Amino acid sequence: MTSAERAKRCARRKEEILEEATRLFAAKGYAHAKIDDIALRLGIAKGTIYRYFPTKKALFLAVADNAMAELQDSMHAITSKIEDPLERISAGVRAHLAFFDRHRDLIEVFVHERAEFRDRKKPTFLSYREKNIKDLEALLKDMKKAGLVRDISASATAEILGDMLAGTVHTHFLRGSRRELSKLAPRIVDVFFNGVLTPGGRRARQVSRAPKAKRK
Repeated sequence: MTSAERAKRCARRKEEILEEATRLFAAKGYAHAKIDDIALRLGIAKGTIYRYFPTKKALFLAVADNAMAELQDSMHAITSKIEDPLERISAGVRAHLAFFDRHRDLIEVFVHERAEFRDRKKPTFLSYREKNIKDLEALLKDMKKAGLVRDISASATAEILGDMLAGTVHTHFLRGSRRELSKLAPRIVDVFFNGVLTPGGRRARQVSRAPKAKRK
């Protein structure tokens, strides 16, 4: 076997371990999942798993990191081909929600990560989220310069969209909803881009926010 073939075989084995570990951690949680169970399901020796991941914690964190890297890659593969900034944001929202439609079990993994490793300064989900927020912030700044976005904080606006997506994913998970998340993308994009107020509603809001002396 050549070194290239050996490397390919190792990469495939590592991927198989991560996939099975994801299913097990999601089903049983970190505390109750056992390396022996993963080895049994894959039909390999437990030592083979430890060759790739020295501890159960290392395996669990690798599962979380691998999941977010896959999310990043899938979103980038779609959005990097789109030049129009409005459509790029829309496509990013759809891609984000569609990813969790395909990988609902990963939400359970992130919940367990937060519960089991509270000493971690930054959970995996938040680490990757920050990068996405920064990318969106830069895009919003460019859109503001082009006159497409109002004179509002690009960083705060990017955070809001990030919260909308995270809230949608986790709320549907906690409710046990099997609804297809990607179908909610148009609504989220519509609210984000247009808000909920009509022109008349915006005028009414301006009046309600004006100092009382000015209203007389």
